[in-house]
Amino acid sequence: MDGPMKPRGANEKMMIRNSNRRSFLKKIGAAGATSIFLQTPELFAEQLTLTPSQTEGPYYPPTLPLDTDNDLVVINNGLTAAVGQITYLSGRVLNPNGEPVRNAYVEIWHADNSGRYFHPSDPGYATRDQSFQGFGRFITASTGEYYFRTIKPGLYTGRTRHIHFKVKAPGMPEFTSQLYFLGEPGNANDGVLSGISNAKQRATVIVPFAAIEGSTIAAIAGRWDIVLSNSPATIPVMAIANTTNAARNPAFRAGDSWRLDVTGTSAGAPVYLHLWKDNVDFGVSGPYGTSDSTGTWSLTGGFGANDVGAWQLQAVVGTSNSAQTSAPLALNISAN
Repeated sequence: MDGPMKPRGANEKMMIRNSNRRSFLKKIGAAGATSIFLQTPELFAEQLTLTPSQTEGPYYPPTLPLDTDNDLVVINNGLTAAVGQITYLSGRVLNPNGEPVRNAYVEIWHADNSGRYFHPSDPGYATRDQSFQGFGRFITASTGEYYFRTIKPGLYTGRTRHIHFKVKAPGMPEFTSQLYFLGEPGNANDGVLSGISNAKQRATVIVPFAAIEGSTIAAIAGRWDIVLSNSPATIPVMAIANTTNAARNPAFRAGDSWRLDVTGTSAGAPVYLHLWKDNVDFGVSGPYGTSDSTGTWSLTGGFGANDVGAWQLQAVVGTSNSAQTSAPLALNISAN
């Protein structure tokens, strides 16, 4: 047996997880991967490079699956495993000083063996592998370590092979990035990967995966340490301009045209809008596009008679429930 079976109860799950974690770390060593446990933070603190943030992409699950544990190969107590090459992934979540980050939620999601996501907007959603969990998460302990069993992601048009990551750590900005497989032919032409302008940071997200010695199913393993920034999240700034009559800004009249600009976001981040009118909360809608390489996003339009009233706008960046938001912007639209 190359990997953990799905546990059937809480106590059994804990026993299996602890046992397989030890087994997994042993396999990682056998595969020749460098273990961070062989070093101390003081030895390499100055060499740590912050892991670059990258776009979340369009397929973060809008509704989490019923099973969200760290074994994506089998769903709940199912007997059928997902199709694909078994892949073990581990690492640690660290701060810039090389110290482990405890109680961090590490989430992963990626395409199944055929390149289909667990997301209803994916064109192949109806024909996805029903035995593949598609999404998993793990909470780090005092070592900052995380561990997943999954499959090697399939390919879909326009992207190289990759795994999406999101880390939610106490007292730190929410972090989103992607992991890539060393040696993939598509790496050289992948727009998201090549969008990481800092070559040293770009190299940190490309991970070598090695065959596990003695595996009867050709399983592979890789290790990726995620170095988070202690800096506060970037605060987006929103501005609106009256492009019909600049002198009236921020007042508008029905029939006026406008331009909405948001700056200070991460490159390639989706931008949503939270709207209020006459103290009625309309909620968050979108996304209305993604920011460019400089972290800037713009939208143009015009106000009609139905828009007359007192409005507040707020940019929400990354996801519809992200904490990365601009300050609310107030404007008034009159009938004439």
